[in-house]
Amino acid sequence: MQPTFRSIWLATQVSSLGWLMQTVAISWLMATISTSDLMVALVQASSNLPAFILSVFAGVLADNFSRRRVMFAGRCLMVIASAMLTASVALGFVDPWMILGFSFLIASGGALNDPAWQASVGDIVDRRDVPAAVTLLSVGFNTVRTVGPALGGIVVASFGLMTAFAVTTLTYLVPLATIWRCKWKVRSSPLPREPMRTAIYDGLRFTAMSSEIKAAIARGTLFGLASIAILALLPVVVRDQLGGGPLAYGALMAGFGTGAVFAGLSNSLFRRSLSQERLMRLSCVACAACSLSLAMTSSIAVAAIALALGGAGWVTAWSGVGVSVQLASPRWVVGRTISIYYALIDGGIALGSWVWGTVAE
Repeated sequence: MQPTFRSIWLATQVSSLGWLMQTVAISWLMATISTSDLMVALVQASSNLPAFILSVFAGVLADNFSRRRVMFAGRCLMVIASAMLTASVALGFVDPWMILGFSFLIASGGALNDPAWQASVGDIVDRRDVPAAVTLLSVGFNTVRTVGPALGGIVVASFGLMTAFAVTTLTYLVPLATIWRCKWKVRSSPLPREPMRTAIYDGLRFTAMSSEIKAAIARGTLFGLASIAILALLPVVVRDQLGGGPLAYGALMAGFGTGAVFAGLSNSLFRRSLSQERLMRLSCVACAACSLSLAMTSSIAVAAIALALGGAGWVTAWSGVGVSVQLASPRWVVGRTISIYYALIDGGIALGSWVWGTVAE
């Protein structure tokens, strides 16, 4: 594995561990201070809406400026917003809209960082290794997903919300320091730097001309809109239907991550045996089965098995569409195509969180 990619990837896993702990803490805090199902579901919306708003802008920055510096700026915003959230909880300010606001700011930092990081993969590793690197990004996050939520539930139950938020802020510092330390060569482009408006237009135009990228974006958007119901309403299911607490919620999120890790590790085998079309259909069926099971069960064990199935479908679908966008994009525009992809799928996820929260309410 390329040393620079390895260093940033490992640091990102530490940050992802903290983010998952924070997600459990924020979701459970909202479930305890608000009786509204919609407000609980809006936690997922606040985490995905910034990508919808900022991704295209962040993609232009990734293509026109130093991707390393864009990543660093995004990580700085995450650290500052997380520290402010920790201070607010410590001072007893736990208004639902304030919590959503801080969640939005933290996700805004991620929205700046992610397109630049994804676009940098092709700069750091050889082209032939891009599919493996993209899959590793997904596998790494979902590996952490198996322990992050459970650890978050344990920390919240044992030491309180403020401790969970403080630990998360510390984990956000790890990739910030790694990006500061690591440098990598970027393939120079013979094209001049484009004005912001022109760059956005060219990215949208290229995306509109690529049938492969359009198909991946359409599928990703629809998949996100439907499947986010699983994660958006899980705190409500745990609180009202399963009668559990933060430990149960963390354990069920870990079940989701376990299924995602299994699917990620088996991804190469699946691709050799099945076409991308068949894998996408199976992913949709798996998430649908998970949703139906959660709707009808009152058993935590059954819910955990269903979530493992949903996690497997989740990572298989996102891995497939993500690789399609990467390989269909030339280097000069890859930051913008990835950002447009993220903008639309995160828009679908944010819209889905609001829709399903409203339906549940």
